[in-house]
Amino acid sequence: MDVTLRERTTPARLERHLDRLTRRRRSLGAPQIALRGPDQAFTYGDQNRAFHAASVGKLFTGAIILQLAAAGRLDIESRVDDLLPSATLAGLFRTDAPAPTVLDLLQHYSGAADYFEGHRGTSVLSELQAHPERAWTPAELLDFSREHLRPVGRPGERFHYSDTGFVLLGLIVEEVTGRRYDQAVHEQIIEPLGLTRTFLPGLTSPAEGDATLAPIWIGTQELSTAAGLTCAWAGGGIASTPGDLLTFSEALHGGRLVTPEHLTLMATPRGRLRGGIHYGAAMMELRFEGFAPVMRGRARPLGHLGSTGTSLFYDPSSGAHLAMNFHARRELPRLIRTAIAIQTAAG
Repeated sequence: MDVTLRERTTPARLERHLDRLTRRRRSLGAPQIALRGPDQAFTYGDQNRAFHAASVGKLFTGAIILQLAAAGRLDIESRVDDLLPSATLAGLFRTDAPAPTVLDLLQHYSGAADYFEGHRGTSVLSELQAHPERAWTPAELLDFSREHLRPVGRPGERFHYSDTGFVLLGLIVEEVTGRRYDQAVHEQIIEPLGLTRTFLPGLTSPAEGDATLAPIWIGTQELSTAAGLTCAWAGGGIASTPGDLLTFSEALHGGRLVTPEHLTLMATPRGRLRGGIHYGAAMMELRFEGFAPVMRGRARPLGHLGSTGTSLFYDPSSGAHLAMNFHARRELPRLIRTAIAIQTAAG
């Protein structure tokens, strides 16, 4: 492990924490962790192997949508029924209110159900576990939502996390640009930033190295080779390495991808996913006091969590960017605790 932190930190304590955690995880192996910031550098685990970043990919989708808005090609206050065919939207939203806006989709205020988590056992997540070999298209994901789930409220009324809404954002990208979503991601983010190990599994390949993914455990299943990972698409179909994700985060928060006004929009919470996790526009804000009251008054990192045990966050108070992969859905609580430990060590 390589550790270079500011002199006032206690990296030895953090190192012991991570070593103990790795021993407890046994079959999962070492987490992949990278921290980078002013006078800070920290890595743990394999830095070269790409991993499926899950919903961290929502940051990519949000950045592309806001790039299109900044270029005058899209108005985020436009209603989705002005952008997509009625057949695509049928059954996804309440019919007793106007359709949601693009901003509602970004902020999870559209009222659309979430196909991935679903309701009462009916979900694409369950389908992924039962039939990991099945590849999903965006149309099939929307069909699942409309056929098996119901809208959860009127657009704009309340926060409800929805991967269904991010599939629609991916389709909006395709409608506005005339390119496939995966092409837009490569052309607008991956290639300009030189993210040579970042790609969309099942759709594209990395510019360097192979497309073999680090292990992904959901329950007792290891799904890193499953075609069913295509169910993430515009809601989280990105695979990357810790270093590539840090480069993306630096560009996003450094003003190289979106305007300052749009970055503020992304970072300003409108809803709350749960205690400690607040949500802006395609971006989460972690409030560590929601997990550990002793952290009250500390930094509030900005970024996103992924349901397969991944995260990417930026700490505005220290200027540090942190990427992590814990390889398993059940490891999210440990990931949060480790983020708190790293925040404590980094001062």
